Amino acid sequence: MMDGNRRLITTDSHVSVPLSLAEEMPPEYRFKVPHLEQRGDGVYLVRPLPGVRAADGSRDQGNHITQALAAGIKVDPDDEAMLARRSYGNVADEANPGFTVADRLAEMARDGVVGEVLIGAGGFGSLSDPEVDVIWASLMNDWLTDTYKDHFDKFAVGINLPLSDVAASVKELERAASLGMRPALLPDIVPGRPYVLPEWEPLWEAAAGLGLPIIFHLTGGRHANPGTQLASAEFQSADTSSGFAFISAGVAETVAWLTNTGVLDRYPDLNVVMTESHAGWLGWLIEFLDFYYHSRFSGPRGIMQMRGTETGKPRIPAPPSYYIKRQVKCTFMYDPVAVALRDVTGTDCLMWGNDYPHIEGIFPDSQALVDKQFAGVPEAEITAIVHDNAAKLYAFQV
Repeated sequence: MMDGNRRLITTDSHVSVPLSLAEEMPPEYRFKVPHLEQRGDGVYLVRPLPGVRAADGSRDQGNHITQALAAGIKVDPDDEAMLARRSYGNVADEANPGFTVADRLAEMARDGVVGEVLIGAGGFGSLSDPEVDVIWASLMNDWLTDTYKDHFDKFAVGINLPLSDVAASVKELERAASLGMRPALLPDIVPGRPYVLPEWEPLWEAAAGLGLPIIFHLTGGRHANPGTQLASAEFQSADTSSGFAFISAGVAETVAWLTNTGVLDRYPDLNVVMTESHAGWLGWLIEFLDFYYHSRFSGPRGIMQMRGTETGKPRIPAPPSYYIKRQVKCTFMYDPVAVALRDVTGTDCLMWGNDYPHIEGIFPDSQALVDKQFAGVPEAEITAIVHDNAAKLYAFQV
């Protein structure tokens, strides 16, 4: 395969539903989901603040862009291209997102991409309040199925879940999977409701039973972003860069939770994907967890001994690396460190994505940046990371 002409599958590509979908919501709930609103001086696009609620009911207030959209931005309702960009949010100047399969295929062709994992609102948590979660998740999933059902060979369409209710999430997971959707979408963290809690167990069981991978998409829920409270634009810019680095590395906590609490051991058919969090930290995490698993600190008298066990043996029967290499994957856009550490992680744990159409993504320069970060790597290993691993996990036929 010639450089710059690989058949790429992006495991991190975003999708939005049209604003008109809000009209199918019960009238009393329409204002709680993205919608167009007629006001005295014109039409406004209103997108309520994204992100799941914490246990105390609070929600991350987002940046100035998300706050502005929550208040409403005046728009031309006849400008479909502009509405699409606003609906997707944070769109790079080079991208032209739309709502049709033809729109996506045209953009994919520009980037040399042959398959996409489509991540919608569910990858960032619920966009709505608990009383509308079930309705909105179902409407989004139905629209996505209707739009992409004839193209599931090229698109793995993520399932939006009503996270305010795990039982309802399991029900919607089963319904959407029966329509051909895959994988399931979760935020990398739900504030106040860590994935170590027993309440999540039915979801792990259901996903494993259905053979559906679960995507944990980066949200920033671990980062309070104190710089946004300061007046200095320079400091805010630096804080944003710092925050992005550390919330990416913070996803290691989710991997450790799922591994050390035995979730991956209990459900060997459960595959989990850490998305848009880079992967350079994965080699370090594997070595760190294995070291302490085997060290004296994990013995009966050690400070790392798992509470609740009386035998002096670790809670999981095999070293953490065993489960991580078997069931965990991490996606990255540009991460030469992850590529360099593939001798530690193996290539099965790694998948590539371009984060279309976001500003922080690499569209339409994916081919060039794949060439750059994989320079000197055997072609078979490159193909595994940028195509084959995703094709196998998500059942692509491209």
